[in-house]
Amino acid sequence: MENLNLHLVTYNVGTLTPGPQTNLKALLPETQPDIVLVGFQEVNFAPGAVVVETLLVGEDPWTVKARQDFAHLGYVKIRTIKLVGMVLSMFSLEKHVPYLRGMETQYTRLGLNGYWGNKGAVSIRFQVYGVSICVLNSHLAAHDHQNQLRIESYDTVLGGHTFSQPATELIMYHDYVFWMGDLNFRLEENTFSFEEIDMMVAKDQLDALLKEDQLSKARQSGAAFSELSENLPSFPPTFKYKVGTNVFDAKRRPAWTDRILFKANRGNYDQIDLTLNQHSYRSHPSFLESDHKPVTSNFSVAVFSGKLAEDLLIPCFNPVVQFHTDDIYCGEDNIVAYTVDVKDWRHLKPWDWIGVYRYESHSLQDHIGFLWAPSSPVRDGTFEIYFDEAIFMRCGKYRLVYYSAESRDILGFSRVIDVRIRDLEPEVGLEATEEL
Repeated sequence: MENLNLHLVTYNVGTLTPGPQTNLKALLPETQPDIVLVGFQEVNFAPGAVVVETLLVGEDPWTVKARQDFAHLGYVKIRTIKLVGMVLSMFSLEKHVPYLRGMETQYTRLGLNGYWGNKGAVSIRFQVYGVSICVLNSHLAAHDHQNQLRIESYDTVLGGHTFSQPATELIMYHDYVFWMGDLNFRLEENTFSFEEIDMMVAKDQLDALLKEDQLSKARQSGAAFSELSENLPSFPPTFKYKVGTNVFDAKRRPAWTDRILFKANRGNYDQIDLTLNQHSYRSHPSFLESDHKPVTSNFSVAVFSGKLAEDLLIPCFNPVVQFHTDDIYCGEDNIVAYTVDVKDWRHLKPWDWIGVYRYESHSLQDHIGFLWAPSSPVRDGTFEIYFDEAIFMRCGKYRLVYYSAESRDILGFSRVIDVRIRDLEPEVGLEATEEL
């Protein structure tokens, strides 16, 4: 087995927008994670947007900021799911993209007895290097007295959040599960006053406060979240602060509302023990945009090595499609070849498609065009696709991505393609396009 590093970020942004000084890269650890999942809550939203993927309506300001900040570190945005003010986005280093399989998003509305999505859960599930991973971002009911409603919401999400693959139809069937968000659990009612909590935090007496933490008690009693693990926070409460400061706001008793929990189904495979290690769990008090502080956690999970996958006959483990993109010219018809090993033809299906992306978008939800994949090779193992002149109208950097019919599997991921004017070097071609 090998290790894959995952980094999770949860941040209730309180309907505010990122400022010019906001640097989301500061939420990442020094050692670069392989995959980053970012969950926002209370993102400012248009009234008509109930549940959408950003392919349809464009990105919210926080996702735009995350994509731009992370792009400098080599990340590509793979998928985003949005339910009213809840947003969950997945970013991956480029080298892992052609190994992503079974990608799905799901949501559960919890507001107004399930009719409105101001509270609820969104999720992204996927497979990578042979293991299945499900990540949820939740925003549960607010206020001290709504503890029972939060507990009931947990069961509602577990029961109603389903996926298409039978082996991982339910959340807890996945090899690894991560559940984060503004879970909104508070300290028990009639325990500490605001002044007492403020004083105890100042004296670093967090353990005494956490004994009255509703989420910890719910887990201990088995009422909710007991299937998941959490190392208790060693950081101060993350809510509620006066915006722009690190000073608690006396309008609410401080609480650890923002949490990250995890689970490894260690016995999912015969003679193979899945492992999950948590390396950090912290808040980020330097972020002042909201009345919440962001919380992050870094993990390593065991995944199958190429050799072990071969020995166990894990299907569709490696990239299937290899693009050959030596010469592509802007403003012309182009033919691009790709090869597929004969043993992998079984993974190709009708209605597979190939997306065309501007490299600088750093997002797989912003294709500028697409073509259906051909059903037959032109010669042994080689397929060809025909792009008319309208696809590559501008010179610059592009990328091709081969998707399965349901857009769940990424079977091929091209290198960065320099599209230029014929007989000009790439840099000259780009300058000529910009002058037009």
